Amino acid sequence: MDLEEVLGKVAELSREELHIVRKRAEEKTPARDHGQDFHDMQDRARRLDEYATHLRKLHDDTFQDGWRDKQ
Repeated sequence: MDLEEVLGKVAELSREELHIVRKRAEEKTPARDHGQDFHDMQDRARRLDEYATHLRKLHDDTFQDGWRDKQ
């Protein structure tokens, strides 16, 4: 995958997870209520983390050593 594809997936999954979070907030769904929304949110979060890791690698490959601040 190239940078554009990965960024598109990150944006898409972020919007999907945010939609679920907002829906749960509107419905005032307690965190302990592990329904389908909760599992969908976990799935989006897991996939988002995978794409974020891929994005980090693409950035490292593009900008080479020393571009990231050491923290």
